[in-house]
Amino acid sequence: MSLIKKPNELTQSKIKLKGLVYGQPGVGKTSLALSAPKPLLIDFDNGLRRVAKQYQTDSVQVQSYQDLLDVLTKEDISAYETIVIDTLGKMIDRIGDWLAVSNPKVKQADGQLSMKGWGSVKGEFQRLLKLLEGKNKSAIFIAHEKEEKVGDDVMKRPDVAGSSGKDIVKELDFMGYMSIKNGKRTIDLAPNEAYYAKNSLGLDSFLEYKPITETNNFLSKAIFDAYQEKLKKDDELTKEYDDLIETIKASISEISDLDGVNHYYSTFYNKRDKIWSSHQVEAALLKAKTEELGFEFDAKAREFKVKTEKKEVKNDK
Repeated sequence: MSLIKKPNELTQSKIKLKGLVYGQPGVGKTSLALSAPKPLLIDFDNGLRRVAKQYQTDSVQVQSYQDLLDVLTKEDISAYETIVIDTLGKMIDRIGDWLAVSNPKVKQADGQLSMKGWGSVKGEFQRLLKLLEGKNKSAIFIAHEKEEKVGDDVMKRPDVAGSSGKDIVKELDFMGYMSIKNGKRTIDLAPNEAYYAKNSLGLDSFLEYKPITETNNFLSKAIFDAYQEKLKKDDELTKEYDDLIETIKASISEISDLDGVNHYYSTFYNKRDKIWSSHQVEAALLKAKTEELGFEFDAKAREFKVKTEKKEVKNDK
């Protein structure tokens, strides 16, 4: 069996994503994160107690980063699809403490991480993501917001110590800023001049998180299911594109005379629905075919004619 896969053969039965939600305290970040598919909360922040009882999920109250590693490597977590980490900032701090146990040089004399320490934290975070990927788990991180001066502007970004915050964002599929506007809770995935965000999924960027009336499944529906449906439609469109290109190739290859090329041009060219670059491909194939047959396009008559030889003008002196 070939290891080479076409784009429409890459669809997974269950999409696994990595995302982050951040915002002010009390806007409902933990409840939102727990609306991901079959979540297990890794609670660095003792945040589960702030979630309404009916929406609380299984959790692990962790004190150290090693506790998280033990859960992922020694516990049976097969019943869960999403690992929710509350908060990312606390986890990064615990990673620093964990690294310092085996290598004190990752911290400075004042207890802050050194430059080498931040590099080690970034490396460990990447290793954690690979571990989650190997376990076939999605990851949703929760963070508080903090303000950052950018020139004359003030931007909000996730509250993660040091430079690791910006590096971490690069590893995520989406990052949403959660706030309350006009009494409505919203999540914005589109970056702008006011706050950091990220939307690599191509979904709607502005979402309204409405009050929970029944099941807490907002992220499951608005992100995971929506992305699954988008991939499905992309796969269907990819197949339509491939089929269209094959039809165009077959039709143009059968053209053998001037009547044939003009019939094709007037009947099919510029008439059929276009998908992505199909028209550019069609134009290139038709051009190659007409040049092969010795035809050229008369723009005024809007049809092909036999190419006329240009006479060489001799300048006799």
